[in-house]
Amino acid sequence: MATTASQETSTSERRSIGVVRLAITAAITAVAAFILCWLGTFVPFSSPTHAYIGLFTPASVSTLQALAEGALWSLVFGALVGALFAVAYNATAGFDSR
Repeated sequence: MATTASQETSTSERRSIGVVRLAITAAITAVAAFILCWLGTFVPFSSPTHAYIGLFTPASVSTLQALAEGALWSLVFGALVGALFAVAYNATAGFDSR
């Protein structure tokens, strides 16, 4: 079977991931997770998410202040973690386990 040069992959090819793209993706994901946890505080029989909310704000867990502060700090934290992950991934891209 014939292959073109674009279909062939080199074992020495380094794969990288966009730092900004992953930072934005992680920030959006972190905010979405925080909002879901904040909504979970309104479940009447349990409050399993209060500790996660407490990571980002000292406000009472079911208040709008907690939602605003927590969403903002989740955004910042998610972006930071996403950027650090991308930098670490790109720095270790040459270490292939094959």
